[in-house]
Amino acid sequence: MHMADSVERTRRLIQRLEDAEIPMNSEISAAMQSIDVADFTDYDLEPFWYDRPLVFLETSKGGVKTISAPHMIATMLHHLELSPGQEVLILGAKGGYIASLIAHIVGPEGGVVVVDPSREVVDHVRERLAPVAQTHTVRVRKMRQLNHCPPQLPEPLDRVLVTGSLESLPQWVTSRMADGGFAIAPIGGRYSQYLMKLERVESDWLETNLGGVLFGPVDIADTEPEPLSARTLAELLREGAILGQEIGILEEVFIERLNTLSQSLESLPENLQPLPEPEGLEDDPPWAFDSEMWVDEIHPVADLLSAEMDWLSEVWPILLTLVDIRLMQPGHPETDDQDGQVGGFGRHGDLVP
Repeated sequence: MHMADSVERTRRLIQRLEDAEIPMNSEISAAMQSIDVADFTDYDLEPFWYDRPLVFLETSKGGVKTISAPHMIATMLHHLELSPGQEVLILGAKGGYIASLIAHIVGPEGGVVVVDPSREVVDHVRERLAPVAQTHTVRVRKMRQLNHCPPQLPEPLDRVLVTGSLESLPQWVTSRMADGGFAIAPIGGRYSQYLMKLERVESDWLETNLGGVLFGPVDIADTEPEPLSARTLAELLREGAILGQEIGILEEVFIERLNTLSQSLESLPENLQPLPEPEGLEDDPPWAFDSEMWVDEIHPVADLLSAEMDWLSEVWPILLTLVDIRLMQPGHPETDDQDGQVGGFGRHGDLVP
């Protein structure tokens, strides 16, 4: 895409976000207009202009990582309350685009440290951030694992942005957080999270729920397809029960049954043979319930599901809808929706369908 076209499409995108009352101060707007997202991915930019996540890397095993949808980027930057001179830690690289935006806002006197557990992601981000690092303090570090502290962190931590789903902040983050410092992070399970502001106030933590979101994992390896296990299925059912209860579309009796079934699945041995790969979760549920697919023996998971089929088959379509949440994308051009859904509806987050 020609640079002038990119600038104009960015300007129009920002205008749509502002019209939709997405928090967009002058610093965020200026950063988005100064940084070309095309510098951080070789993939088609069209999803970005439609306010959707933009792929920046795929692995040979099917793992995928994206740059978040523009409205979510603006939302996270707004809640970080950035100012010149601050040092910011980013857990999860996001292709380097968000790091570049933050570097633009905090200026040369500030600093950005990006940490990620994937060597492929780290190499990609270092290369793409090299021009930014010539004028701003931007460092990229590979971490061994999410629960292992990466090297050479700013300390104490004042601002932390987590760009992938976590059940809780790692201990190495909470132990280094400055008094009054905070993290913005999607906290929850695999299929849904809440964007949380987690602020340290002396020895206590103040938690502010900023709304429901849907992010994929921090580590690209965790996005690689894997056989459906009893634990994964239990998590899907449990998350569906939570979401169904929150928005009031599942009766209490179904919520109780889903939680009981989840507990039964979690109690099965961890070394069970994986379930066969389905054609797709959109298919009728019997792919998971049909014990005939097992030649030698009835699989314990299929046995459990078959016993609950009378009621589970009734709620299965609802569960699939809940775990494939379609959220408003306010930056989407209302008159040109490729999915035929007027008003800019579509997937948000890093979750690859």
